[in-house]
Amino acid sequence: MRRRRAAREARERWVFGETAPLARGINSQAGMAAITPRVQRVISLLELAPGRRYLDIGCGTAAFAHLIAARAGMEEPPVTADLAPGPGPVELLAWPEKLPFADESFDCITSFYFLRRFDDDVTHAFAQELRRVLAPGGAALVVEVAPVKSEWLNRLHTRLLGAGCAQVDLRGWGRLSALFTEVGFDAIDLVNVGPFVLPPIPRVGVLLRRAPAAAVKDESEAAG
Repeated sequence: MRRRRAAREARERWVFGETAPLARGINSQAGMAAITPRVQRVISLLELAPGRRYLDIGCGTAAFAHLIAARAGMEEPPVTADLAPGPGPVELLAWPEKLPFADESFDCITSFYFLRRFDDDVTHAFAQELRRVLAPGGAALVVEVAPVKSEWLNRLHTRLLGAGCAQVDLRGWGRLSALFTEVGFDAIDLVNVGPFVLPPIPRVGVLLRRAPAAAVKDESEAAG
């Protein structure tokens, strides 16, 4: 409970405290477009299209998720969840260990710059929840700021990225893929998520996929 309270309180201070103008600027569509990969790249990776059910989970990324959905020509807006209200059009408050959705509810999921504020146990539990709510044939894209080889730069980056976080843990491909392994995804891939403007720190993109139901059935019948 203390861990959850600390994470939410840090987020609320960032969004509603003295830093509110900066938070709203960064979390706007224009701000997120500057620090996030190209919209068309996200759409392509997720195969986002009309008729697909789209969920965004992350701190302040709801406005950007609406932009992604609009660019993909989706008729329905995305479902958006966060730790605390605002500044974007957040519909639901949720903790990553227990997402308030039924099994196989979504075809596409994004989570931008969300996981660095959680420890490995929460991150692994979040991976289990992503697998649970992702429908067969679906894909989830997780993007986070990555560590570098220099320890002093990592310390500097941790300080720069600490706004709105009670703690910061920068993870690269190796750690993230290990935490996402063995929860039932059919594929876990490191992906190039495209260029970004700010901050000049490497990103890591992880694409998590479930096989279509027909493929799973065919494999089961072949094994039988």
